[in-house]
Amino acid sequence: MVLKKIIIDTDPGIDDALAIMYAMKHPEIEILGITTVAGNKGLKTTTNNATKLSKYFGSKVKVYRGAHAKLDEIDKPEIDSNLTKDIHGVDGLGGVNLEKDDSLIQEKSAYDFILETINKYPNEVDIVTLGPLTNLAVCIEKDLETMKKVKSIHSMGGGVFSGNVSPVAEFNYWFDAKSVDIVYGKLGEYVPIYMVGLDVTRQGLIDFNDLKYMELVGGDLGKLVNDLVKDYINSYWKNNRVFGIVIHDLVAMVGYANNEIYKKVYNANLRCVYDSDVAYGQCIVDLVDSWKLPKNAYIPMEMDSKLYKYEINKVLFGESEAKEYRKIIGG
Repeated sequence: MVLKKIIIDTDPGIDDALAIMYAMKHPEIEILGITTVAGNKGLKTTTNNATKLSKYFGSKVKVYRGAHAKLDEIDKPEIDSNLTKDIHGVDGLGGVNLEKDDSLIQEKSAYDFILETINKYPNEVDIVTLGPLTNLAVCIEKDLETMKKVKSIHSMGGGVFSGNVSPVAEFNYWFDAKSVDIVYGKLGEYVPIYMVGLDVTRQGLIDFNDLKYMELVGGDLGKLVNDLVKDYINSYWKNNRVFGIVIHDLVAMVGYANNEIYKKVYNANLRCVYDSDVAYGQCIVDLVDSWKLPKNAYIPMEMDSKLYKYEINKVLFGESEAKEYRKIIGG
């Protein structure tokens, strides 16, 4: 079996954590390294959280520190921001007590690791981004020709028709909109980039029945999943009056591993607004090719939610449990 080689670029984050869990448990994925970026929390916290997940699974996947701020503020002093405490908890992992492992944090920067790894495995490495795109933008500015050797990029972020931090902007892309525009604008013609945005991730609602099944059949891991998402559940009820959660980053990781969960995918030109206060972070996606510009993004817009849930249960808890749950929910 030829394993999928990936770098996970992330700002854990509850939904990042579940996506990383899925990747670590997937038998066909080889995680070459985890690169961290500021976003859900400051870089110190996101880096510590990445080591906690790696240690929990005994994977010893190494962690490389990246950007501590958005692209235009990298030269400013680092702060340990806490933009999403009401959603991800104070520590980013819903208060779940996992042990960190400082030995996994490497001196080499995320940028150097990404560029060196791509040169080592040209056209073989996929990058799955679960946070702001600052690290990738820095790499493109440093060495565009090397970045053209990335096999594919699967990025959770953005949205075509709506946002979540503003009427038009999703958090990851809002955090550093200029980097989004650089990544798609400079690299999208050469590398397949999937924008896994809110239009499709919101179709992957995980409800209380889904979570209870994981708890009943999943042993310690099923309990950990449920413990992680308690703050998330409360936030979804408080802010949206929804019984359940959308684990946005998990959709991107499952879609990377099995793109059959996507039922409709557009190939389009994408720009991200970074020079407007009102529309900052908005993705302008030309679904009808009105601009006649090069297509630089693949945009999933519909998903098979039952297949998505089947894939989660199969990888995390086993194929028999996944088949049993498919019988329960039908399809």
